[in-house]
Amino acid sequence: MIPQTFEDAFQRVKHLASVFKQNEKQYLEQSYSEAQARLDFIDKFWIALGWDVHHELQTNPYEQEVKVERRVSVNEARKRADYAFLAPNFRDVRFYVEAKRPNAELDTPLNYFQTIRYGWNSQTPLAVLTDFEGFCILDCRYKPDISTSLHRAVKKFHYSEYLDEEKFKEIYYLFSREAVANESLAKFAESLAKPTSKAQQKKLFSGSCLKMDEAFLQELDGYREELARMFKKDNSQLNGEDLTEATQRTLDRLVFMRFLEDKLIESDTLVEKFGDKGNAWQDFIATSHRLDAIYNGIIFKKHSIIDAPTFRVEGQAFANICASLTDANSPYAFHTIPIHTLGSIYERFLGKVIIATEGGAQVDEKPEVRKAGGVFYTPENIVTYIVENTVGKLVEGQTPERIAQMRFADIACGSGSFLLGVYDYLLRYHTAYYNQKKNYSRGLKAGCIKHEDGTLHLSLRQKKNILQKNIYGVDFDMQAVEVAQLSLFLKLLEEETTATATQLEFRETMLPSLDKNIVHGNSLIEWDIIDGLFDDEEQRKLYPLDFADKFKEIMKDGGFDAIVGNPPYISVQSGFIEKKVYAYLEHRYATMERISDYFCLFTERATELLKDNGYWGFIIPSTVMMNLSFTKLRKHLLEKTSITNITHLGDGVFSSAVVPTCVIAATRKAPEKNIVRVVSGSRDPYSKEARAAEIEQGAFLALENYVFNPSTNKATQALLRKISSNSAELGSLVDIKEGVKTGNDKVFLSAHPFPENSYQLAKGRDVERYLCQPVLYINYDPKKLSRPQKPEHFQVEEKLFVRRVGDSLIATYDNQQLFCVHTLYTARKRETAANYSLKFLLGLLNSKLFNFFYHSTSVQKGSVFPEVRIYSLNHLPIRTINFSDKTDSDTHDKIVQLVEQMLQARLQTIAARNERDQTFYQNKCLALDRQLDQLVYGLYDLTDEERNVVEND
Repeated sequence: MIPQTFEDAFQRVKHLASVFKQNEKQYLEQSYSEAQARLDFIDKFWIALGWDVHHELQTNPYEQEVKVERRVSVNEARKRADYAFLAPNFRDVRFYVEAKRPNAELDTPLNYFQTIRYGWNSQTPLAVLTDFEGFCILDCRYKPDISTSLHRAVKKFHYSEYLDEEKFKEIYYLFSREAVANESLAKFAESLAKPTSKAQQKKLFSGSCLKMDEAFLQELDGYREELARMFKKDNSQLNGEDLTEATQRTLDRLVFMRFLEDKLIESDTLVEKFGDKGNAWQDFIATSHRLDAIYNGIIFKKHSIIDAPTFRVEGQAFANICASLTDANSPYAFHTIPIHTLGSIYERFLGKVIIATEGGAQVDEKPEVRKAGGVFYTPENIVTYIVENTVGKLVEGQTPERIAQMRFADIACGSGSFLLGVYDYLLRYHTAYYNQKKNYSRGLKAGCIKHEDGTLHLSLRQKKNILQKNIYGVDFDMQAVEVAQLSLFLKLLEEETTATATQLEFRETMLPSLDKNIVHGNSLIEWDIIDGLFDDEEQRKLYPLDFADKFKEIMKDGGFDAIVGNPPYISVQSGFIEKKVYAYLEHRYATMERISDYFCLFTERATELLKDNGYWGFIIPSTVMMNLSFTKLRKHLLEKTSITNITHLGDGVFSSAVVPTCVIAATRKAPEKNIVRVVSGSRDPYSKEARAAEIEQGAFLALENYVFNPSTNKATQALLRKISSNSAELGSLVDIKEGVKTGNDKVFLSAHPFPENSYQLAKGRDVERYLCQPVLYINYDPKKLSRPQKPEHFQVEEKLFVRRVGDSLIATYDNQQLFCVHTLYTARKRETAANYSLKFLLGLLNSKLFNFFYHSTSVQKGSVFPEVRIYSLNHLPIRTINFSDKTDSDTHDKIVQLVEQMLQARLQTIAARNERDQTFYQNKCLALDRQLDQLVYGLYDLTDEERNVVEND
């Protein structure tokens, strides 16, 4: 029985410590091995802390919270951690434990370095080094360095301290299963001090500013540039495309070779021996050809540039790159780097290309990446969520034979994060299926491998078949196609060793060909472009693809069973050959609008390529929910599909950019009386804070512009429709712009006027409802400011300020020609609003009704970092005033009058010298607010019941 309480754990560990003490002399003898220490003490120690070390409860190999290595060879001991703890999701390692025999010295630089390296490569903050006699907690947050590794101990315990209840509590409430499931390690790591500048100067925390993925990406970037210059120097005929392709394939081979070494799939070292026989490059090519015969796949496939007999490379320079990758004390342990982490590194790596220059070569960011604001690699939890809600729905309850007939795709696959997610899900599903008691014999007949603990594992052949039959992808970037295949191959071999090869028939290679699965092409543009619109060179750049040709059998069968992904977030107008491409896409896609985005077109394309009842799931910008540019797309989805999930994630999903996002999943079938599950409140859809509601799909179709309104009840939906009727959008009456972005506030802002170009300025914190109290000045020099904006945005007779940061509408009036920074928006009247007073609009913006409308329709509600966005403001419904109608005109004027009184009363409240006057004006503001709210309710003709809905929001 696995202990469930602290008291149980303490009693068990006390017993172990007592046994060790009674026989300490024997346990410290040279003959007492690490394997014995693990069985006698270390296994039992972790079982006492609640971990199912021996898999007594968890028989599914993909749902075991502890991975235990029992191999004892010197090479295996150097490569693999002894224990990996994965609770509660069985996917992500939470911490590693490295075990040693008690009779050897524990506190050595090599032991510390080895243990820290496991944790750093998996991006886990802490690791444990123990021989039971000693217990060391090591800090893994920073790049490992053997010369300073002894400085990385956070806490150390002697086994005698296990007998002390208070000391043992420190271990238990950090590493027990229950504690780890409650994020104890992350919380503890946050409490640890960051390295001081003094410590960094002493190099005690090498690379302390870089996480593993950032450090490795930096090194890959450096290797790419070095290789490009090296290749160009000796092969002057190569252009930028050639160099990009050649360096990519070279690095892919090196990374894959290092993976084979660290996974012990190749029993002997490879990369560190390049140059032993003479020329490092020739050794590399010879090894590549040898491995091609064993592994197959795109990685070692003969390449027209680097494998050509005429290709020249300076051997010593290449040998230096190899040496830096294979140093015995290298911080990189490829065995412990998660495959999805390597994918995230490569996704960012692919955002740059090589440009050939007269002097050699240089690396530059791709134009489309620069325009999109960076590379967006989808976090693993979001990938898993989308896969579970698409592929998971299809395979649930199905047999492996039925699943073998299904086809799953990502039509903008990049480095393959979603393909990895689908593949991982299928591997887990098949393994769980065969380990069910009723299917166990079927698993053996299907070729599963039976392990010592009785669990069935998929054979390499089974995993190859799943990969080749189920996984498909397309990408416009040839290098991305290569990396996606590489990532899938790494996943295929993740749990394999040299012995795996004996499972295969003679001449059968370890890797399947994915040339027909993961292909290069443009998912949006077909070969109909050869009708004369584009010339040959333009066609080559567009690289069209007909799915009916590339995936002939799949499309004959009706299409893909599921399509998932994260399509490009970039405006259609940002594409190359812009006018022609725009004209083609406008003709080809029904959802194309005047201002459109590629993710919109990928969504329409995905729904076209699905089978009937097939599933689609994307993570896309939240602008799709209400922005007028996606009205046609919303109508398309609402009429052609049954939406299963709309999940609001808000900001912060992508580390490289602030892009509010959502997940939408749907099936290709008629939406009759379909119910949509709407989730909001957290950027993590698995969070306990996420809130779910159910809404009838037809309710969205009934709303103006088919907005995906997250409102949770019919009464609210009806009220929102009523508010929007007989109204004009705020954006049609005022021009809303963001304020100045200085680039350096310390230089351009001051509490005192500047000698020249000086203007008084407001920041977000200076603005409250009906009040602005500016305290700063700006040195307005458009040539030096990061984003200056035009002076006419500010120097107008009157305008409104609206606060950008916050989850409510907060606005005020300005007639002092104040400038403002980007934490405020300015709103200036358009000619179309000639009869409307800005003060009338201000009264509406600050009203309860408008905040209710904003909260009910904004996809930002519940965001960790709430922000009012221009598109949300633009779509606010301003009641159309018929100025020829006395009732309308009088209501407009009365609101203006009350707003003027409110502006005055707010200033009087601030100026009040005593408490009596201050309270008086505060009460006056409350009364004016109530009167304004009642007038606004009347303006929109709200009933008493509808007013209660607003008041109780």
